[in-house]
Amino acid sequence: FEGSTSYMYLCTGGAVTVGVGHAIFDPGHALQLPWDGSPSPLLIHSDYARVATAEKGRPAAHYQALTKCRLSEGAIATLLDADIAAFEKNLSAQMSAWSSFPEPVQQALFDMAYNLGVGGLLKFRKLLAACAAGKWEIAATQCHRAGIAEERNRETAALFQQAA
Repeated sequence: FEGSTSYMYLCTGGAVTVGVGHAIFDPGHALQLPWDGSPSPLLIHSDYARVATAEKGRPAAHYQALTKCRLSEGAIATLLDADIAAFEKNLSAQMSAWSSFPEPVQQALFDMAYNLGVGGLLKFRKLLAACAAGKWEIAATQCHRAGIAEERNRETAALFQQAA
């Protein structure tokens, strides 16, 4: 559901993002990314600033013309692998039972954490209580996120239902 984008854009939460949902927290972080052609720091900063101040809530393609910096498919894959490992580690640290949940539940919680951040996922207290109790049908009703495609919400709920 994240899609893959080689240029900076604003995600649904308004954060500057690139690749497969890789948040770019500030211009300094943007400078550390392996942009194609080694653009100048000034170009990276200006691209970041244009995207960061652009209108929120638009599809990723809307931001393409605002930036010249691009990542290769290989660089995007490397970022994604690192992000997945970091999110799995963070989920395990924040939710001690996470690794004992059925695989579909882990997938659903991972999707939510990747989309919302682990801190955002932790705000879903009713969902997490249902998971702790192994009540997957209840978890399926508590996983709805605002601001994302309804299809993604349905897919996430279906993962919880698979565990039931």
